[in-house]
Amino acid sequence: MSWIILAIIGHLANAAAFIIDKTLLASTWKSSATYAALIGGMSAVVLLASPWVHTWPQGQALLSSTIFGGMFVIAIWAFFEALRRAEASRVVPIVGSVIPMLTLLGTTTLLGEQITTRIAFGFICLLVATYVLSRGSAHNRLDGRTILIALLSAACFAIASVAGKDAFTRSSFLGVFVASRGIAAGVAILVGVFVHDARKELRALFSFKKHANAPSGSLGLTIVGQACGSLGFILVNAAIAAGSAALVNALQAVQYATIVLVAWIGGGRLQRILQEDMSRQALLLKGGAISLVGLGLWLVAG
Repeated sequence: MSWIILAIIGHLANAAAFIIDKTLLASTWKSSATYAALIGGMSAVVLLASPWVHTWPQGQALLSSTIFGGMFVIAIWAFFEALRRAEASRVVPIVGSVIPMLTLLGTTTLLGEQITTRIAFGFICLLVATYVLSRGSAHNRLDGRTILIALLSAACFAIASVAGKDAFTRSSFLGVFVASRGIAAGVAILVGVFVHDARKELRALFSFKKHANAPSGSLGLTIVGQACGSLGFILVNAAIAAGSAALVNALQAVQYATIVLVAWIGGGRLQRILQEDMSRQALLLKGGAISLVGLGLWLVAG
């Protein structure tokens, strides 16, 4: 199978995951912390690979692994909160645009990578796209708090990426991966225990007794969404290994366009669930911004 087809299928799977995330946050969970605790807690499954770890991270590698795992949970918590508040077709591209910018700035500052003219132009495209998506149309703009939450999410994802890259260069891949997922699961459990709304919703979800407000079928849909996300991650990285990393990353715009297309085809009910603005002005703005995101990612990944 062509690596381009793998990349497209991977990005479509990621789009499905985002749509499921948005649907659950709009119709099932009152608290984004609940969803973050669930997703982060699922990382504990990776601990089953512990017997095959021969070298565990130590020293600086352990610190970076801890930041890698912990920041991941904080990042998805902030991401889900932004997703709960606004349109997926705007929040997802904003976060997706800012992450590579902040990650590259981090690796340039801390790990010595260089910013070329091509990458600088890519930055400009991503900045313009982020501005357009955050402003939106005149009657449907993101509020300042939602923008800040989305930027916080991107910053935490970027910190996690830089820390992860540092950890992987200092210790074995499997050791860092398992250790960081264990940390992520631990942070997720703390979120589920100490955040009141999350604790209440999780208790209702996992209670053996039936509650009137218990989210029916939500756990299964959550698992389906994360399965889509995992499939997307695997296929996208397989495509990067087999082909052009720049083109695969640029094709990320496919998932953003898919979210808009699904909302458009889905009609009024789905548009209300996803909180998508399907006016002509909004579609033009989103289409132009998504094209800029694709171009910017291609240039940055070059």
